[in-house]
Amino acid sequence: MRVAEIMHTDWPTLSPESTVEEAIKLFAEAHISGAPVVEDGRLVGIITEGDLIFQDAEIKAPGFLDILGGLVPLGSTEEYRREALKSAGVIVGEVMTDRPITITPEATLAETATVMADERKKILPVVEADRLVGVIARIDILTLHVLNPSF
Repeated sequence: MRVAEIMHTDWPTLSPESTVEEAIKLFAEAHISGAPVVEDGRLVGIITEGDLIFQDAEIKAPGFLDILGGLVPLGSTEEYRREALKSAGVIVGEVMTDRPITITPEATLAETATVMADERKKILPVVEADRLVGVIARIDILTLHVLNPSF
């Protein structure tokens, strides 16, 4: 069975200019945990509950070592910078994950399940030539196993 056979073609999307508040409201009202971010029909990112939790999370600054009056970072300052920017974001474009992991409509459900498991993703945008054509969620594959055990 292929992704195209069970993907959602009407999954809600957001734009990079949508507010974080609009994203949270969409997740709550549509009972979803993430949405593709689309601009002119082209997938530019994905925003999930995981991205939004940065709004409330404590950010851990990297430690520093003082050597002869000079400070040497002990962690990744780039990672700290990204986390700080995400926690301060007010629009989707500031907190979304750009370059999301995607799948094609021709992919098998076994391939899709493997990607979801390996990458720890609940939903995957389905794309053709950078254009969003649908979304597939883990629950779609799990439900299929219950409704059609011969799958």
